[in-house]
Amino acid sequence: MKKIVFLSLFCLFSILIVVGSYITWNRVDPDYSCAQCHEITPSHSKWKSSAHAGVHCIECHGTAISEGFHSLAEKSNMVLTHFTKEKTSDEIRLDERQILAIHRRCIACHQSEYAGWLASGHAVNYREIFMDSVHNALEKPYWDCLRCHGMFYDGNIHDLMALEDTSFIHWKIRDEKQEMLPAIPCLACHQMHTDNPVSQRFVTFFADSLRTSTARNPRIALYLRADKRYLRADKLPHPQMYNAESEISYASDPNTRLCMQCHAPNFKHQAGSEDDRTVTGVHWELSCTACHRPHSGETRESCAQCHSSLTEVQIKKVFEQPHCYK
Repeated sequence: MKKIVFLSLFCLFSILIVVGSYITWNRVDPDYSCAQCHEITPSHSKWKSSAHAGVHCIECHGTAISEGFHSLAEKSNMVLTHFTKEKTSDEIRLDERQILAIHRRCIACHQSEYAGWLASGHAVNYREIFMDSVHNALEKPYWDCLRCHGMFYDGNIHDLMALEDTSFIHWKIRDEKQEMLPAIPCLACHQMHTDNPVSQRFVTFFADSLRTSTARNPRIALYLRADKRYLRADKLPHPQMYNAESEISYASDPNTRLCMQCHAPNFKHQAGSEDDRTVTGVHWELSCTACHRPHSGETRESCAQCHSSLTEVQIKKVFEQPHCYK
């Protein structure tokens, strides 16, 4: 009887120690926990100098039990892999399921941004993109579609879709669970760990010549699916653009550079071709965000910012024009 009592107390005490140690590990300064792993150190260094420096790791990444048995098994496998010869790289990559888990946690703090995103075209899901019969009738889905729509998808276009049939009517997403997942989540344009001073704000004006604050880096970055890494928006290329045969000038601020990676022109860099939205005419060199709200893309209030004399009726007429980018 004493042995049973002793073993029960011992087991209970051991469980309390394990649970208490794990809770402590998750709550202490990351300098003394997460950052002890050499793979985590680069991300930790950027986090310490970012706007999220006051947000603890587990607020975004969760714990070993935050996703139930799945996350517990995942974390256990990570530890096992770390100490075996199966490890092929020191770089830690998140799969799409993990990216979407972080996407959901972003909402807790960034509710207004989420509301804007939800109302925008960027909230599109896989079904709306890849099972659009009108678009599929014009062009068969191929691997480069995932560069903008499905950056974090873990497979290729043939893993995603059944394209064997010659008729586009029968092309469909193989996994029904994949259909409703967001194809362009927050982390498509936002990098979690980015080295940014937190004492000043990055301000984007209408044109590069008016942008005077360069102390802070852009809060946006493009996720490059092919390289599985981010490229800061101000480091993205600024291609030459043409209107017919004439080269045109356009905004080169980080926001515009980021938008142009997906809203891109044809191979001749013709303004207004394909998905391009390069501004020409009297509005040349205006940044995309001069008219479009960053998350929702809403433009209806933008005219009044510069043209305060315009009435609502006049603005409505402008948006009724076929050439107006809404």
